[in-house]
Amino acid sequence: MKMLRPAALSNHATIGIISPSSPQRDTARLDRGVRYLESLGYHVKLGRHALERHAGYLAGTDEQRAADLHDMFADPQVSAIFCARGGYGCARLLQHVDFSLIRRNPKILVGFSDVTVLQLAILKRTGLVTFSGAMPSVDMADGFHPLAEEQFWRVLTSKRALGVLKQPYPMNVIRRGDAQGTLVGGNLSVLVSLLGTRYLPNLTQSILALEDIGEATYRIDRMLVHLGMSAQKTQPSGVVYGSWSQPESPSGTTPHREVHDVLAERLDVASGPIVSGLMYGHQAEKFTLPLGVMARLRSAGGGSLSLLEAAVQ
Repeated sequence: MKMLRPAALSNHATIGIISPSSPQRDTARLDRGVRYLESLGYHVKLGRHALERHAGYLAGTDEQRAADLHDMFADPQVSAIFCARGGYGCARLLQHVDFSLIRRNPKILVGFSDVTVLQLAILKRTGLVTFSGAMPSVDMADGFHPLAEEQFWRVLTSKRALGVLKQPYPMNVIRRGDAQGTLVGGNLSVLVSLLGTRYLPNLTQSILALEDIGEATYRIDRMLVHLGMSAQKTQPSGVVYGSWSQPESPSGTTPHREVHDVLAERLDVASGPIVSGLMYGHQAEKFTLPLGVMARLRSAGGGSLSLLEAAVQ
């Protein structure tokens, strides 16, 4: 499917905020995120059900959360849609999503973590580039990390090829090589849940970026084995790993193992280069990745990820 790029975010545009996954833990955090956006001159429109709570861990019923998504894509005044936070719930929306509406009204959609499922489904069904990155109730609430902030706004506003993602610490080369492909990815556990469904984009000739949070090493191992077996016929051209954000004191009786040892073993996840240590994931210092653009992963010089085109038009 042909790539569909949203319009670049302009000054004083209206940004819609929705809660497609879990409810707000603390509405004060969302308020601070909204104030941050307004301080930059943007207008903010909150989804009708963005502050709802349902069944303990959902921000409203499936129908309410899907309605907010549709309202924002249909609203001609809204230029971009930011997901307030992740959690869980986006997978429950897929049977309700009007992908033809999204295709007719391509807009910036930003989120990460659980939002991965929605972004991958939209990429598969519409070709629209979405943005795996910073969210109002997470990154914008308590001081946006300067490096993350600069790259975030650049990727949403620049109509030029974005080039090499420059980070302050080196990456680690697991397997050498040089590959180009469509940038796909997000949260590992969420992506793996889409394997075998009609909502996962074809991973052939892709650069797959993966991260996760709070998962024991043996669970990451299991998910990568699952991914490797599933990708035998649709193997990515390269894989780049971000942060794993594991707890300092793992719970349970399973012995802890360094996650990087497992990453080094799982060479079946890609046909080409495998690199770890990308500034991406559940951490303050992170890149916002435009899913759907052409990218290049290289092992030379300690590894680099380049975005070969603009994500917006």
